[in-house]
Amino acid sequence: MKCILVLITALAGAPLTALPAAGADAAPALSPAVPFRNPDLPGAQRVEDLLSRLTVAEKISQLMMASPAIPRLDIPEYDWWNEALHGVARNGTATVFPQAIGFAATWNPELIQRMADAISTEARAKNNQAIRLSGGGSARYAGLTIWSPNINIFRDPRWGRGQETYGEDPFLTSLYAVAFVRGLQGTDTNYLKTVATVKHFAVHSGPERLRHKFDAVVSEHDLRETYLPAFEAGIREGGAQSLMSAYNAVDGVPASASKRLLTDILRTEWGFNGAVVGDVDSVADIWKPGSHRYAPDAAAASALALKAGNDLCSGTTYEALPEALQRGLITEKDLDNALRRLMLLRFKLGQFDPALRVGYRKIPFTENDSPAHDQLALEVARQSLVLLKNDGTLPWKSNDLKTLAVIGPTGEDASALVSLRLERPKEHAEAWPFFQLDFKCSRFSSASDAVTESTPTRP
Repeated sequence: MKCILVLITALAGAPLTALPAAGADAAPALSPAVPFRNPDLPGAQRVEDLLSRLTVAEKISQLMMASPAIPRLDIPEYDWWNEALHGVARNGTATVFPQAIGFAATWNPELIQRMADAISTEARAKNNQAIRLSGGGSARYAGLTIWSPNINIFRDPRWGRGQETYGEDPFLTSLYAVAFVRGLQGTDTNYLKTVATVKHFAVHSGPERLRHKFDAVVSEHDLRETYLPAFEAGIREGGAQSLMSAYNAVDGVPASASKRLLTDILRTEWGFNGAVVGDVDSVADIWKPGSHRYAPDAAAASALALKAGNDLCSGTTYEALPEALQRGLITEKDLDNALRRLMLLRFKLGQFDPALRVGYRKIPFTENDSPAHDQLALEVARQSLVLLKNDGTLPWKSNDLKTLAVIGPTGEDASALVSLRLERPKEHAEAWPFFQLDFKCSRFSSASDAVTESTPTRP
């Protein structure tokens, strides 16, 4: 995703100028010993040096999900989007662990931390491979900023994405939030293994098809006892370095534009010093028709999100930030505040340091989908089993059943067995052919009017 930036006026009182395009040759050639390239300096000092070298246009370009390269500073491109709810998703084969609602039933946070550690090992293995193949850049789903875990509260079974969560209990969800975050981010005192992103903040629990305009009206009591504890635990105890703002509004204000959520509670109360990323197109939802219409246009929406504390735009709406700057809705300091938090994460991941200094850069691609991880997935699956009362119904015998109906669009879809986000196993099987083998009088209906993952979410 590349953006075309327009001419804007500088800050009030300055003459009309043209902003250099991101990556333009707007500064002298670098010395090999520039501070932001020095791994022995504190991260905060390195970030400040880098910010001082960037043009306004370059700063804006780095606040978007697909951040372009800046060749004159030898900064590689980076796409912030990666998923790993129960395995590294959408990037070739990976170990497929049980879905979140399944492994939540293990009641074993230590095991889940080991699982998350294995997932982050595979994410690093894939990222290292991407670096070797692309010469430094990271494509979508190959990066180290993981948009997981989903720690929303699941209390309505009609919410299809409830399977991504750990269920209805804020206490249990908090335990797993801490475990999963710690597993993803690793134990190295110098570098993060990956960045965990707790999502979706806040009160995002369906209905799915209305999420782009839904307003969650919640009492302060319920907010504090039900919907916030897992996020607070993931940040304060788990040390999560990233958080995703949600599509929905909370008490009339879109979450991605909520200063109360993203600054007052998150940063002031909880001391969060990481980065906030908006869910995909959540900043657009602030103003677009059919969504919240909380702002009149993209520039105003971008300004509201940025000043509220939403650092990264997962979409293209921040392309309107030059206009917001021209209209006086934001200042360059607002850009710096957001970019400072984002770039610090890239430094913590070791993206600007020699590979030999970053231990995680040594993880080989053979760690991906390894036999050891397969065994761990099996152990998680075994511990996730739940014993239900059997009144003589099981085991089924084919000669006792006249007809067995398999209903639903995923009956012939192998991806259903690995659930959402599509981690790809080496082997898989569809449910319907399996039932046909044992039950000759089986029937299948796709229930074609059902709402599936591919159903459009906008009215």
